[in-house]
Amino acid sequence: MVLNAEDIMSPIPSPLPEDLDVASATKLMAKDHRGYVLVGENSTIKGIVTEWDFVSKVMATGINPEKIKLGEIMSTEIRSVAEDTPTRKVTVIMSKNGIRRILVGKNGRFVGIITSRDILRIFEDYVENVENVAGKYGLL
Repeated sequence: MVLNAEDIMSPIPSPLPEDLDVASATKLMAKDHRGYVLVGENSTIKGIVTEWDFVSKVMATGINPEKIKLGEIMSTEIRSVAEDTPTRKVTVIMSKNGIRRILVGKNGRFVGIITSRDILRIFEDYVENVENVAGKYGLL
């Protein structure tokens, strides 16, 4: 059985407004246990801000996070895959582009997100299945 992007994706959180200050956004990231926030309005996503954006564009430069807006530090180049993209291809795209998150699209809109944690979860399931099969044949 081949798993596709739709099989491992998580629902996308509601985007935050571009004019929200970074300090408030990082509090939401911590509360929701996410390493990112999506930026936009309604269901339109314009960008993403990750924990790396916060560290490299705010903290490392000494900018007060209460004085800078998400729209000023968001990455607007959003990588995405179609819902029927095989998981293997998703992992290759993420690896080759050095990204830990990728959005999933369906019918012209984003419907989910895949993170490196989602990939690790399916890898864990795969290893468990291999161990079970190997155990049946006395290979462990």
